[in-house]
Amino acid sequence: MKDQLELRKYLPSLVWYRPFEPFAFAFIRFSTGMILAMHGVYRVFYNGPVAEFGGLFGQSSASTLGAFELVGGAMIALGLLTRPLALLFAIEWLVIALAMPIKPGTSWFLLTATPHYPATVTAICTAFILRGGGHYSLDRIVGKEF
Repeated sequence: MKDQLELRKYLPSLVWYRPFEPFAFAFIRFSTGMILAMHGVYRVFYNGPVAEFGGLFGQSSASTLGAFELVGGAMIALGLLTRPLALLFAIEWLVIALAMPIKPGTSWFLLTATPHYPATVTAICTAFILRGGGHYSLDRIVGKEF
């Protein structure tokens, strides 16, 4: 009965990935957290710009936002306080995505990768808000999840 419920594999030689399937969400969470942390490293240690935030957040210091990205990215990578941090990151990166200048007469989807990157990070953080840290996270080990 179980064999009938499983999806049929079109390339049986690719069954090597089956033991790694449970770790896929944790890998995405870890990779996203490290990307966010690297943005924090850039802002804190290399005086990265905050001009892409536009009006309200553009006045804040790079080290403040960088510290949040560095610590928050590491916590998301480990799966600690995933949902609240993902909400804050989704808001931050949505502000960045909306503040990107778009030339009149061009399509947002046909531009270079710059406007797409913050939108993608926002979408991934939204998935973390909906799903939480997942099975392999510190939230699960601690036993408390928001």
